[in-house]
Amino acid sequence: MSAKEQPSALSPQDEMADVRRVIDALDDEIVALFAKRQRQIERAARVKPMIEMPARVPERVDEVLARVVDAARRAGMSAELAESLWTTAIEWSIRYEERLMGEKEPGKKG
Repeated sequence: MSAKEQPSALSPQDEMADVRRVIDALDDEIVALFAKRQRQIERAARVKPMIEMPARVPERVDEVLARVVDAARRAGMSAELAESLWTTAIEWSIRYEERLMGEKEPGKKG
């Protein structure tokens, strides 16, 4: 019997509690990583106006989604889930950048 097939020494209730504990810890890690990602969006919002780049760069969106879907497949994650999550994150990020760039957008008078 492989390790995956061995019965758990935990009761179903204890195992479910353990699953939830692990998921909560993973969620905390994911939030911390998305917070780091948000700081980079803020950095991009400072730099893009200096190089006359808009918040939305369609080629970059496509590049990020393709890279993430590929990484998800390599990691054994649902590509559909990865694409959905990152599409949401990217669209939020673009709107956030646009708000931050506000008066700094090229050609916009403030």
